[in-house]
Amino acid sequence: MTRLRRLFQEEQGFALVIALGVTVVFGLMVVTVIESARSNSRSSTMSVGRMSAYNLAEAGINNAMSALRLTTNNALDDYVFCAVSVTVPTVAAGTYPCKHTDTYSSGKVIWYGTLYRNVAAATAYWDLFSTGYVRNPNGGADYTKTLRATIPVVPVTTQPLNNPSWNYIFSRNTGTGLPLSGCDMTLQNSVNVTSPLYVMGNLCLKNTAKISKGPLIVKGSLDLQQSGNQAGAPGAEISEAHIGHGCRYLAQLLHTVCVYGLGGTIPIRDNIWATILDSSPPAVTPPTVNWNDWYLNGSPGPYFPCAAPQAGEPANPTFLFDSPVASVSDSDANKLTYKNDSQGIANLTPSSSYQCKTVNGEISWDYPSKVLTVNGTIFLDGSAKVDIGGVVRYKGQATIYTSGTVLVKNTQLCGYSAGASCTFANWDSTKDLLGFVANGNGSLPADSQVPSGDGVQFVSSYFQGAVYATNIIEIGTTATVDGPLDGSTVILGQSSTSTFNGYTFVPVGMPGNPTIFALAQTPQVTGG
Repeated sequence: MTRLRRLFQEEQGFALVIALGVTVVFGLMVVTVIESARSNSRSSTMSVGRMSAYNLAEAGINNAMSALRLTTNNALDDYVFCAVSVTVPTVAAGTYPCKHTDTYSSGKVIWYGTLYRNVAAATAYWDLFSTGYVRNPNGGADYTKTLRATIPVVPVTTQPLNNPSWNYIFSRNTGTGLPLSGCDMTLQNSVNVTSPLYVMGNLCLKNTAKISKGPLIVKGSLDLQQSGNQAGAPGAEISEAHIGHGCRYLAQLLHTVCVYGLGGTIPIRDNIWATILDSSPPAVTPPTVNWNDWYLNGSPGPYFPCAAPQAGEPANPTFLFDSPVASVSDSDANKLTYKNDSQGIANLTPSSSYQCKTVNGEISWDYPSKVLTVNGTIFLDGSAKVDIGGVVRYKGQATIYTSGTVLVKNTQLCGYSAGASCTFANWDSTKDLLGFVANGNGSLPADSQVPSGDGVQFVSSYFQGAVYATNIIEIGTTATVDGPLDGSTVILGQSSTSTFNGYTFVPVGMPGNPTIFALAQTPQVTGG
């Protein structure tokens, strides 16, 4: 018994050793589990942080796209990402102007880019960088992700016709608004109107002037003052005549409803023959001209100058689009202080060739072949003339804005597709269509090439295209314009006839259409 008791006493410490071993093993297991959990947590936090940074970087690219596609912005402006209310410093090549920092609940994103142009290929693209930043909750550096994207920019040269006023010869004057209170537009001599005509005020016919093609729309009254005046003819009715405030023929009193041909049992005669004759003119709103937008964004224009010619190419034109003191990086408000019709008269067809190209526009003159190449929306802070004589053909679609006046004299200016003889039937306006938009009135030295009050004048000339003038459009003796005219009033020449077909597409920049400068395409992520 004594021996057995001794043996049991010798084994009493073994249990302690086992217990201690088990405790150590379990402790190690717990530490391992905790450390593994912490590691997984850090890894998960890092993964979430990096994903959030990636999402923020994508948000930066989307924000840049929103700015480029905003209709009031020009995606081909180097400083499109800059605030317009401040003067932006000149930026050295290879640096990025106007970085943007956008803050979100998950972090922030910094994005910026540089515009690259290829004038020869008429292409451009933005090289954009966008970096997302997310705070590291464990301390240390933020989680970041940088994406690099290319955003192609496509120039826009044409767009669908939006304002129906460009389907007419359109006279905007309204006088006092009273019937026969005066003539807001007058047709006289042997004028024969063969185009759709829309008169916002009163229309007067004198001498042997007549209208032989409709529609004829007069919101005021129609006054036929001589026996030779008529609209339509027996057996040759015009399609429509809508006269809002009645007619008067010769010495008759004004009557509120115009009478077809010879009227019934009472001796009222209005010399109007129309398939549709009523007093309900359809409403057409005159276009609004965005002078400031196109001064800032015309290309070529004051802030989008001609690219330097390559070897063997003609020199840039001698005329200037403007000579602003404001730099291209200045605020819009400061740039506009230099829009003052100060550049005199630009001869678009001189006796030597010139070339002016930008990414999204061109005006170039080939003197030997007498071809004027035009594309885009062009702005001259002065006047323009075409008076070289003979036939000048223009190639392309463009709108030329002038702060001053426009004169076409002793010259036929027609679409290239019309051929060397300027044949109207051959003119394809979907290929060649030039529009003039003039703001001058002939009263300043810089635009005095036309009579005071005129915005655009045609003298012994022919033009295929479209014309808008803030003031008078005057089609002089032996001059003809085949195309829509929109002026405060329109003076048609002594023996003028005019005709044109309706347009489906017009050059970008035509008044009344939505302002479009260029279209930013879908971003292409190239790195990150």
